[in-house]
Amino acid sequence: MDYTIFFDQIKDLFPTIEINNSSDLTESEFKIKYGYPEVPVLLKSRFNDLYKSINFRELDEKFHSKEWNFDSTTGKAETKMSLEDYFLKETTEYYLKTNIRDLDFTIDYPNLFKCWYKSYPTEKGKKELVWLYYGNKNTFTNIHTDIWKFNSWLLLLKGKKLWFIYPKAYNSIIKENKEKYGIDMIDTLMNGSIKPFITVQNPGEMMYVPSDTFHFVINLEASLAYTGNFMNETNYENVKQYFAKSDNSNNKKFINSIIATGMTQLKIKNL
Repeated sequence: MDYTIFFDQIKDLFPTIEINNSSDLTESEFKIKYGYPEVPVLLKSRFNDLYKSINFRELDEKFHSKEWNFDSTTGKAETKMSLEDYFLKETTEYYLKTNIRDLDFTIDYPNLFKCWYKSYPTEKGKKELVWLYYGNKNTFTNIHTDIWKFNSWLLLLKGKKLWFIYPKAYNSIIKENKEKYGIDMIDTLMNGSIKPFITVQNPGEMMYVPSDTFHFVINLEASLAYTGNFMNETNYENVKQYFAKSDNSNNKKFINSIIATGMTQLKIKNL
């Protein structure tokens, strides 16, 4: 399916994800408007400076300097190819996911999304939660919520993405049959009583998705994204509940320690 054509047919049939055009939205304003109330939002101008600071020529050189291991969208084994071959094949069966350390390239972390997990001082190995994604036109990420009930952010560097984000009020219904509300059923969503919010994201724009929020994303063009997950005072209760159900007591202690440290730092900051 060509999802660009499909989007033109459905764009007026779904509600729209909230859009914020402010270029100087503060951290405090963000948390009050979107963080604490868990409201998805497309920030169209807030990260212009971060986007413009990226050396895209160097970034392209890094990506084209070697072959990469591409992950399968259909459960097949990963395959190795150059980025040029990937584009030429126009395949939708694979996508590239890499952390910036592997690329040996630097992009500043978005200052609006302070992460207690990322800043927690420990010698224990921590999972990498910041990545770069490359996907050809018509590749997609199917319906899901993000890891550990963390919030997520995505700054689009190249291309165009179509987002579908469900209100959290529908979570209990969606969890009963998640696939019913994903991309495989996209033709029937417009006629259903449970509809996602949608919007198109362009380069330089930042999407924020709150903790435990079902969503899926389609690349309307070959797209490169800078994306990550985070926890802080806006979602730590969700994270804590997630790990409370874990059988691993070490994980529970680790997360509780991160939360305690983050809360302490927050109190000191606000004194």
